Amino acid sequence: MTAAALAVLLALPAAAGVSADGSLKTLYSYSRSPLTRRQHWGDLNRARLELKASTPESEGGFALRAEADYDHELRVGSQLNSLESRTFGLTEPDSFLPMDQTISSDTDHSWRHRLYRGWVEAEYAGFKARFGRQRVAWGTGKIWNAVDVLNPYQPTTLEREERQGVDAVSVRTGLGQTGSGEVVWALGHEWKDTDLLGRFKGSLGGAELGLVGGHVAGSTASWLMGGELAWDLKGGTVHGELSYTDLETRTPFWRGVLGYEYGFTAEPPWRPLKDLWFNVEWYHNGRGVDDPVRYATNLLRQGREVALGRDYGGLAVKKDLHPLLYIELSYLRNLRDASHFLSPSVNWNAWGDLHVFAGYQRFGGRPVTEFARQPDVFYSGAQYFF
Repeated sequence: MTAAALAVLLALPAAAGVSADGSLKTLYSYSRSPLTRRQHWGDLNRARLELKASTPESEGGFALRAEADYDHELRVGSQLNSLESRTFGLTEPDSFLPMDQTISSDTDHSWRHRLYRGWVEAEYAGFKARFGRQRVAWGTGKIWNAVDVLNPYQPTTLEREERQGVDAVSVRTGLGQTGSGEVVWALGHEWKDTDLLGRFKGSLGGAELGLVGGHVAGSTASWLMGGELAWDLKGGTVHGELSYTDLETRTPFWRGVLGYEYGFTAEPPWRPLKDLWFNVEWYHNGRGVDDPVRYATNLLRQGREVALGRDYGGLAVKKDLHPLLYIELSYLRNLRDASHFLSPSVNWNAWGDLHVFAGYQRFGGRPVTEFARQPDVFYSGAQYFF
């Protein structure tokens, strides 16, 4: 499938405009095994080539587009020989399309190539139909999401900017002057493993509103219904999400997000607030449990869930110290078991398109609680864009 997607792009240049860019990244981390408590280290090295192609729009309004983000990843370090790595691997959700292939693997290294993104899109008469591995970004939450079941996002991951994507067929169109409609069929080997969801967005009284609903993976009759909101207030944005899910295999549950984000200008009322952005969120996870003994930690390691408890609070802060230097701080707290996660980081645009970064992840709480089960992590790295 990887070769086929690249072949599509190579076949387009005669009639299309093709652009190429990419990045080189190295990410070093030092931590302990959450299962054996042994110290280990890991080093991820990734080369990514991003190819984009599009044909000129014809007189009838027809156009083709394609994108392929092609990765080579080399992982080395003692982390690969840890018990959790041997048991759970990379903790990525299973994919439908065969766009990943391991070239070489041993106890001290793992080398693979894959398509991080790979899709083809056709546009005609205001409709856009896309097939392949794509990012489907639903919801308004910045830390958690209640309606984005297609791309579950773990807020404690080291690479927060990396989103797995979903192998799907999607169709989008505009509705009126500001509205839009979208249907996504996330492919599965059986109907019970398939998502078929619709989303409709519009504006009302200065607020952006959205409705989401359809079949979700879980059983042949499982479904979800929900909505999202974004509303400007006092120079910032109130955002919220609410969903109700019935998997048929367990008790139905609610999920909800409510938050507020604000960015200060270059002339704030108090000078230390200059060029500072913050976001606060509350998240309710009706699928979670109150008793830490009943936490299904394997769901986190398999990438199927992003939270185990019921209620959370979160804070994200970003401060520009210089046009080339910024710091970030993330704080999450399980409001039921009082465990917490704290992550300060710094990013420096050292030269041209070269960025250097470092950070620390602190997990705290009683030993049996959600965040305290995970070991602290120090990480550093660099990324060059071309």
